Amino acid sequence: MVRSIALLGAALLSAQPVSAGLFGKQAVSVADIHGSPRPMTVTAPNGRTRAIARFSDFTGSDSEDGHLSVFIGGDDHDFSGGPNGELLWAPDSTAIAVTSDNGAIDGQYETSIMVKPEKGRHWRETDITDRVAKLFKPHMDCEEDEEPNIGAIGFTSGQRLIVAAQVPRRSSCVDRGSFAAYIVDVDSGDVLMELSQKQVEARYRRMLGTVLTAGPVQHRRHRR
Repeated sequence: MVRSIALLGAALLSAQPVSAGLFGKQAVSVADIHGSPRPMTVTAPNGRTRAIARFSDFTGSDSEDGHLSVFIGGDDHDFSGGPNGELLWAPDSTAIAVTSDNGAIDGQYETSIMVKPEKGRHWRETDITDRVAKLFKPHMDCEEDEEPNIGAIGFTSGQRLIVAAQVPRRSSCVDRGSFAAYIVDVDSGDVLMELSQKQVEARYRRMLGTVLTAGPVQHRRHRR
């Protein structure tokens, strides 16, 4: 009887909805292991491939985040160590997008793609942050020089990733929280297409994480 109750409880727990990611609704957040030496295993859709996330250089001090390390294919890949990083697998399990943040009040968020090699075991890492930011920054109207947040929304296939570029919600910019999206070739990291916020919301709303569905924050400049 006790065993039956335990199994029922486990089934109910597993049926609970998983919290949506910040940028990608299906992304897995690493927030639960931030501030801890504990690792987290994030399993690919094929059920076999695994990425192990942990915060390295952990000291136990609130002022030391260390780095977010993702172990895959026999190698550690290091990213910014803020608390709001998230991992997102491609549907064919041949690539994984890592959105990391530097621990500032609103990011900054960066995105890299790791791709499984055709031969061997060492996954190739491509940082696409600068490529996407360079295209989006001309759309930003800011009083100061600001960098956009770059986060992975979702894969349309194993070869295409949709990446958001968002005006930080706490910034000197007009239309804080607004965003555009870019379709990126997974293998090369090249940007193939730009999508407006309206286009993304119309076509890919089911993929959007919580920070992209919160709406823009209007910012009016004071006249001098």
